[in-house]
Amino acid sequence: MIKPLLVIMGIGLFFTSCTDVVDVDLTTEEPNLVIEASLDWEINDTGATTGNEQTVKLSMSSPYFSQDQVEMVTGATVKVVNNATGEEYPFTDQNNGYYTTFSFEPLVNQSFTLYVEYDGESYEATDTFEEGTVISNVDQSTEGGFDTDLTEINYYFQDDATRDNFYFVKFYRDGDLLNSIETFSDEFINGNLINNFYELDDDDDDIEPLKPGDVVDINFYSITEPYYNYMNILIYQAEEVGNPFSTVPVGLQGNCKNVSGGKDAYGYFRTTQVNQVTYTVQ
Repeated sequence: MIKPLLVIMGIGLFFTSCTDVVDVDLTTEEPNLVIEASLDWEINDTGATTGNEQTVKLSMSSPYFSQDQVEMVTGATVKVVNNATGEEYPFTDQNNGYYTTFSFEPLVNQSFTLYVEYDGESYEATDTFEEGTVISNVDQSTEGGFDTDLTEINYYFQDDATRDNFYFVKFYRDGDLLNSIETFSDEFINGNLINNFYELDDDDDDIEPLKPGDVVDINFYSITEPYYNYMNILIYQAEEVGNPFSTVPVGLQGNCKNVSGGKDAYGYFRTTQVNQVTYTVQ
C-alpha cells in the first residue's frame, strides 16, 4: 500500500486560510506485462509500401506515482501469424525490450494474431488491417478553427460510403514534447468529403500557437472499431489527469489476453494502414 498526501487549501469568508491533510489509500499491484504492438503499413496516393519492417515493444507496468525507470522485457518469444494462410513471422529479440522483423507481409482486410510467450505465460491478440484512406489535400486558414486569431491546418479526405470507418489521427509539431491525437468515426459523415483541422490553443502557457515555419507531421490511421473504443477511453483518462476531483486512472485493458489463465497484459495489438503527410506553416 502507498499513502500519498493530498493537500487541499482554501480561503475562508474573512480571508482566513486553512490546510487539510487527507490520507488516501491507493492499492498497488504486482508489475504486469505491457505489450505495445502497432503494426503500421504506410500508404500514399500512389500505393502502399511493403510494410515488411515492424517492431513490438515489451515492458513491465509500474505504480501510478512511481518515479522508477520502466523495466524493459527481454527473453520473450514473439511472433505474428496470418490467420488465413497460417504464415508465421517471428520477431527477433533486440535485448532492449524491442522485437523486430523485416519480413512481415501485411494484407488489407486480413486478420493477424500476435503471440507472446514470457515468464511461463502465453498471450494472444488479434486485429485486422482496415483499408486505409489517403489525405487528398492540406492547407491552412484562420477561419475554420475555434479561434479566428489563430492559424489552423486543414486536411481533407474522402470517406468510403460502402463501410463503417473509424479514424485515429496523430499530429506532431517539430520541437514539441508530445503528439496531439484525436479519434472519430464516419457515423454522421458517411460517404462525404471531410475537412478536419488542427489548431493549438494559446490558453495554455506551455503551448505556442502555430506560426510560420512550423513543420507538422500528420499521421492518418484507419482503425478497427475495438481499437477506436480503446483509444477513446485512453484519451478520456489522459484528459482527466490533473483534475483533483476525477478518479485516479487505472490500467486500461486492451486486447492482449493471457491464454494461460493468468492476468491479461496491458497494451494493444494494432494493425493499421497509415497515410503520413508533412506540412510547413506559411
